[in-house]
Amino acid sequence: MSGLKKTNLVSIFLLLAVGCASPSHQYYDSAINDRNRAPASLKIPTEVDIKDTQIIDPLHNRAQADYLFLKSELESAAGHGSESIELLKTALIYDPGSPTLMQKLSVEYYKAGNMETSIHWAEKAYEVSGYKRDVGLLLAGLSTSNKNYTKSEEIYKGLVKADPKDMESLLYLGAIYTELKNYPKAVECFKVVSSDKEFASKHLAYYYLARVYSEQSPKKTERVKAELKKAMQAKPDFFEAISMMGQYVQKEQGLDAFVKYYEGVQKEHPQAKIAEILSQYYISTNQYDKAYQQLEMLDEANDDSVQVKLKMALILIDKKMYDRAIVKLEEILAIAPDSDKVRFYLSAVHEEKREYKEALAQYLKIEAESSYYEEARLHAAYLSKILGKPEQGLNYLKEFVPAKSDNPQAFIFMAQLYEDKNDMKNSLATLNSAQEKFASSALVHYHLGMLQDKMNLKTEMISSMKKVIELEPEHAQALNYLAYSWAEMGEQLEKAETYARRAVAKEKQDPYILDTLGWVLYKKGEFKKAADVLEKAHKMQSDVGIIAEHLSDVYAKLNQPEKAIEFLLKAQNLEADAKRKQEIEAKLVVLQNVTKGVRTPSSAVNDSTKTASP
Repeated sequence: MSGLKKTNLVSIFLLLAVGCASPSHQYYDSAINDRNRAPASLKIPTEVDIKDTQIIDPLHNRAQADYLFLKSELESAAGHGSESIELLKTALIYDPGSPTLMQKLSVEYYKAGNMETSIHWAEKAYEVSGYKRDVGLLLAGLSTSNKNYTKSEEIYKGLVKADPKDMESLLYLGAIYTELKNYPKAVECFKVVSSDKEFASKHLAYYYLARVYSEQSPKKTERVKAELKKAMQAKPDFFEAISMMGQYVQKEQGLDAFVKYYEGVQKEHPQAKIAEILSQYYISTNQYDKAYQQLEMLDEANDDSVQVKLKMALILIDKKMYDRAIVKLEEILAIAPDSDKVRFYLSAVHEEKREYKEALAQYLKIEAESSYYEEARLHAAYLSKILGKPEQGLNYLKEFVPAKSDNPQAFIFMAQLYEDKNDMKNSLATLNSAQEKFASSALVHYHLGMLQDKMNLKTEMISSMKKVIELEPEHAQALNYLAYSWAEMGEQLEKAETYARRAVAKEKQDPYILDTLGWVLYKKGEFKKAADVLEKAHKMQSDVGIIAEHLSDVYAKLNQPEKAIEFLLKAQNLEADAKRKQEIEAKLVVLQNVTKGVRTPSSAVNDSTKTASP
């Protein structure tokens, strides 16, 4: 097939229009339309228990058969295939020679996936009907679907012999010859069909000719494309021919030409199938405006398409057109109210718009059985905190943490909520549970280490941060944390410098990590190097008090008290915490006294180098 995707050439029309149960009886064609032809005493029958009732009146039997047939039609239309089959089988007891009932039974069994029984009833209907064309087409289609091409060929040939002008049967016969790779006979059939001026579906003959030529001679593409052009001339919006031509365009000229080809066709003969192809391409190449235009066409063609509407909503979200996205997501929920995925997106959009109450309400509608439940509850806990109800947020998390959750973030956030309540005991217990459950999670160990530091559990903190680095050797924040902690404790300063430099190499533009390196150098007594690093950090982030304070300490050691005072004043202005402001004020007094030659207590001088932890 020269790399082209092969498609089934045979269309199977199984859901044929069928008449009443007894069309052969001219004097009683329908139990409904010809009711007045029955004797005056005869009424339209209700349900009858056939096993217990002997009915010998032929007219009554046919009426009952018609009634059951019509009832089976209603059940079939409602999607109740099994009920429809049982009603038809009962109807056959009343009218055992009805080809219409047999034909309908064949269709229902096919719809139920029972091919063998479907073919059985189609064969009986074909024989009883006297080899009528519509029943023959059904049986031939079923045989083709069952890959019994010999049987299909026999039936189609019989129909064409009975009526040489039956172009539809001749078309299907050509398709069977194609399946059997009898290409000369297939071409002969398709040419006859395509030359018939009255046949409305001659575009199919041109298309099938193209398929045959493609299989016969994969390299002779011009002949194939010539037939495809004829097919599209006969029916300009014939998608199968358009699609096959598109494959040749892509193969011969590339993807850009393929897209331009479809864009041209869509402009002249717009249709949903092309819109689907173009929208997928535009989405894959981030051309969301163009994709949205095609999706709008698909949405109009199928107003109930959840997937199309969802793609449209996601494009609107990407473009930050949140109000329109909400409208589209609500449209989807009107069609599919149980779609937790769509409800989650709707919640997230409300959250993005800071419509926290609306977002929370939607998150809480997601049921516990949903795969989105845990994440929805995590968001609900976060929003509850924002809305000033942290205790409610904790309750949402307690529903699945720690017993059911496999999400380390849920444990971490729960620990933070406990910490916000100053319930350090439960916060630590939650993270210890997380550490046991997610032993290989660097994130859990990192948060545990930070909490241990806040609780002044220095030994445990160092152990946790070392575990982070063991799991992720270049974890910049853990390297930074350990380096700063050692510097503050005045321990392992060489190792602290190594860790700080590794952290800087990983995060070159992080002023806080540069500050750590500068502070380690200060602790090592390398004041000039420390000043260079801290000046760089201060330029990056001039509004951070601790960096300015560290610079002040360095310049004090370099005997530049004016600069030390300058940066300490900056630190004082930037500090929001009242206690820290007092500490800085005390240091400032010491420096100012030094510049005036006033002696200060040794304790005050020693306190001048104390700083906050990272």
